[in-house]
Amino acid sequence: MGFGEMLSGKPPRKNRPLKRGDITGKKDKMPQKSPVRRVVLGSLLTCCIVLFVIGGRSAVQAVNEWTEIQQLTILGLDRLSREDITAQLGLSPHSSLWSINTEELSGQLERHPWIRRVTFDRVLPHSLVVQVEERQPAAVLQGPKKTIFLDVEGYLLPGETTNAARALPVLEGMTSKFFTEQTEESHRRAKLGIHLAELLSERFSGRPKVNVAHAHTTIVDLPRIRVQFGHEADRQWERFLVLYPTIKQTIERQSKEVDLRFPQKVILRKRTL
Repeated sequence: MGFGEMLSGKPPRKNRPLKRGDITGKKDKMPQKSPVRRVVLGSLLTCCIVLFVIGGRSAVQAVNEWTEIQQLTILGLDRLSREDITAQLGLSPHSSLWSINTEELSGQLERHPWIRRVTFDRVLPHSLVVQVEERQPAAVLQGPKKTIFLDVEGYLLPGETTNAARALPVLEGMTSKFFTEQTEESHRRAKLGIHLAELLSERFSGRPKVNVAHAHTTIVDLPRIRVQFGHEADRQWERFLVLYPTIKQTIERQSKEVDLRFPQKVILRKRTL
């Protein structure tokens, strides 16, 4: 009993138990959702999702119909025909500018041996422009039975060689089978042989014949000169050009063989064959 209660004469208050819902030490009871309310909310959410999907599909369909490919323009063709390209593309009748994958289509076309690169241009609303870069013959590979075109990167180009092949350098010493089995090495040798043939053609007349049979030696034959190259062929050719003014008359008088394979040397020999 408190001192104030004793003075006032009032009887002491008894401690009362806390009732449910009192603030002290108790949490309010969360209201429970009605099962009917949950069903209604779930149904509304499902309807929204369905409407969104249907609307999205309708929008995509509308865009596809609006951009359906009705005109196909193919540029850059020389050896290949329009039919070759359309067959390789394989577009479905209702393809659209929106639905096609140009990277995938480029890969399909560039698998053709005569196609080097392809680019696409979408022209709204209905036109697709295909720009084709064909591989160009840069040399012929002399085989035991037939000659085959090569492009500047060393790729074999199928089909019959034409009269224009007579002006191209001739590569010897590799077979088409070697190109199939040793792709990287055959391309390296072919590219180097074509490059060196072009360098010599700037100085000497005639049709170059290039022997690429050996991995470390490339031999270029022209009517007045034969040159043997080793590693770092460009640097070896530059060294020859420095010396060339002093030996030019000698080469013009008599066919010579020039050996550039050794460091810091230009060896001049009488040509035997």
